[in-house]
Amino acid sequence: MNTKSNNIQISPEYADLFNFANDKEKHEHNAQMISYKILSEVERVCEERKLKKKDLALKIGTSKSYITQLFRGNKSINTQIMAKFEDVLDITFKIDAVFNEEKTQFIGEDLMLSNFPSTRISTSAGTWYFCYNKKKQEANKIVENLKTENKTKQAA
Repeated sequence: MNTKSNNIQISPEYADLFNFANDKEKHEHNAQMISYKILSEVERVCEERKLKKKDLALKIGTSKSYITQLFRGNKSINTQIMAKFEDVLDITFKIDAVFNEEKTQFIGEDLMLSNFPSTRISTSAGTWYFCYNKKKQEANKIVENLKTENKTKQAA
């Protein structure tokens, strides 16, 4: 059985997506998510500055292969690399602590403010956030079309 909300189907295979076998597995997952958050910001800055990953590697004194492994998730980012990213990109990473009961709202706000448009769907199975991996303008059109279709179907 699929969960339906606003005519979007959520496959049951995803129901156990964040159920972990043990604390170690959960912590490894969380560490990877932190790495991805940091690297998505690094990638955004590099794209804005038209800086290729091989040039970034040269600037921070590491290999292109290591940068590739970071972005693929094969390696986790460490604080030394973060410090080098801050230095060569002339940025500062902003860190905010959020209590777990506020996490859903925080994630939603974070997605809504990101470069990737997203939409939130709440179901009995939980709250789901969808980000469209396309150019912002094109993705906004998709979101608006979905909202229009849903309003039309609800009115019918």
